Amino acid sequence: MRELAEDEVPVVEAIGVVRERRSLDGAALGAVLITRFLDFSLPYRHLFAHDPSPTLRPLLVDAGALLMVRLHLEGVFWGDCSLSNVLFRRDAGALMAYLVDAETVERYPPPLGDGLRHHDLEIARENVAGGVLDLRAAGVLPDDIDPVALVEELEERYDALWSEVTRVDELGTADRHRIDDRIRRLNELGFDVAELSVEATDGGEQLRIRPVVVEEGHHCRELQRQTGLAVQENQARRLLNDIAAFRAWHECTSGQPLSGQVAAARWMAEV
Repeated sequence: MRELAEDEVPVVEAIGVVRERRSLDGAALGAVLITRFLDFSLPYRHLFAHDPSPTLRPLLVDAGALLMVRLHLEGVFWGDCSLSNVLFRRDAGALMAYLVDAETVERYPPPLGDGLRHHDLEIARENVAGGVLDLRAAGVLPDDIDPVALVEELEERYDALWSEVTRVDELGTADRHRIDDRIRRLNELGFDVAELSVEATDGGEQLRIRPVVVEEGHHCRELQRQTGLAVQENQARRLLNDIAAFRAWHECTSGQPLSGQVAAARWMAEV
């Protein structure tokens, strides 16, 4: 878990291990991992029981898909993906999933191979379906949620996101519009752009994008913070995308880094 944290994968913080445990009658007990409490985090049972919003399901699915993609990009085979092994937290407008159990994790050279990825997804399908069925048995699952449809949606979102984030586009000197096209495809999948870079290569430039899941209202708040503009959500998303593309292209053409604040100010003045 500490290795995953160093790789910036969303995991809870491991702070200690208790070993050589014994019961009152002297029988040996297994070791126990101690983790720091993740502030403001909630288990899936609480979310389903106390959040009737229709946006909860897609946000949970997207957060779970994003966590698995990030693990697999780092060469991590989870081996026990389930709702019980994840905590969810709203942080800076995003719903993020945090891994809380890495007992079955195996590390491989990144990214994880297709065979292990598909095996991990199959385990996730079975475990997530079982967790949702447990909620139905407990009477806290909304009637409009189908466990089978939910796990199928999780796999579809994972496949779409994996394909989009692992593809590297080759750009020409006049292809700035392709950056906008790539960002819009991510938006259509329900993901925003947390990081965008254009890297110079011998054959031209390569576009790399890291996505993040965001909740409704994030874009208008972020645009107002950067520029002072107060607009509606969809318009704010498009303007933020344009600022991101503007910044990446100027960094590529000038060869100099450009901070987010400077990029927003130049975009306001020049665009």
